[in-house]
Amino acid sequence: MGRASLAAGEKEGYEIVRAADEKGVSPGDELRILFQKFSPCLILIDEWVAYARQLYNKSDLPAGDFDAHFTFAQTLSESVKLVDNALLVVSIPASQTEIGGDGGQAALIRLKNVMQRVETSWRPATAEESFEIVRRRLFQTLSDPEALKARDVVIRSFTEEYKRNPKEFPEEVSGPDYERRMQRAYPVHPELFDRLYNDWASLEGFQRTRGVLRLMSAVIHRLWEREDKNLLIMPGIVPVDADTVQEELVRYLPPEWKYVIEKDIDGETSLPLRLDRENPLFGRFSACRRVARTLYLGSAPTMEVAKKGIEDRRIKLGCVQPGETSATFGDALRKLVDQSTYLYLDGSRYWYSTQASVSRLAQERGAGLPIHDVFEETRLHLQEQAKERETSREFKLVLQTSMKSQMSQKHAS
Repeated sequence: MGRASLAAGEKEGYEIVRAADEKGVSPGDELRILFQKFSPCLILIDEWVAYARQLYNKSDLPAGDFDAHFTFAQTLSESVKLVDNALLVVSIPASQTEIGGDGGQAALIRLKNVMQRVETSWRPATAEESFEIVRRRLFQTLSDPEALKARDVVIRSFTEEYKRNPKEFPEEVSGPDYERRMQRAYPVHPELFDRLYNDWASLEGFQRTRGVLRLMSAVIHRLWEREDKNLLIMPGIVPVDADTVQEELVRYLPPEWKYVIEKDIDGETSLPLRLDRENPLFGRFSACRRVARTLYLGSAPTMEVAKKGIEDRRIKLGCVQPGETSATFGDALRKLVDQSTYLYLDGSRYWYSTQASVSRLAQERGAGLPIHDVFEETRLHLQEQAKERETSREFKLVLQTSMKSQMSQKHAS
């Protein structure tokens, strides 16, 4: 609608529904008349269930009770259906948290019953489409020829790296389809979007588009402040130590994850930073921090699934940039496995947990004991085991002798 028709519709349009509004009842055919007179019109209703659930089991409300509200919903949908140039778009909550209790459940059922007679369902955006939504919201579209050329050089460098070392990375990244995905996601690496949309979006309360936008906005802002020079925004580049970023990354997880991050993943007192400082090769690439960040993004949201964590090749995909040696990050991964408290390994899959690993606990507790005490305790333990085995051997000999004696007496009789 243009500004003139909208302005005219405000007063004149209200007069059409005034009587129903003053009585607190649903308009009847007046809605159809209103839409026809001031079409084309688009009606967008978000959080309808969140509003309607507040009316549940309440009466004497100025604008009508729960039943009256959905009488209006039915009238609204039918009126829009009768007008060619009118469209009604309603969002439906996807999770139980958004629905919100008995009132929300009742509102959702009633709303679906009203809308299903006239609806055309729109499926949510695919991961690929979501890449575009987020990228366009956070970055300007590239149009300058020099900028496009720079983008293509970066993407070509990555794809050549993947083709030169096919055994170091997942199989799918060497093909032309992945190169197209990189172009669409630029300057974000598709692996970061994959982790967010495939893993983090499975968490209760994490909204696929809004949640990713919130997180990526915080990530980009922090990287901009730090004048980050990396070629793409990858899982290993995400500044998990930044307060605003960390807040988004623990929002949907148990509170214990904050301590895990401080100790084993990122921050001034974290193990990865200490290892990077102790080893110049690791420090040159922030290898341990990049591995730890990638591992966290790929494993924290999968704690409740049967197949936890991510494989080493996918860890390298989230870390390695053109001109860097993947073996450096493999060495960093092994160093983290040796010394991390909350890092687990099963076959080729790695993951962080909020529970400390038993082997690491043993190492930490043993490190504080005097070495001669350890040897003495070990000697005593072995002696005790030897005595138990000797006693067991003597018992077996007595048992065998007794059984032979009984057998001899049986044959003699």
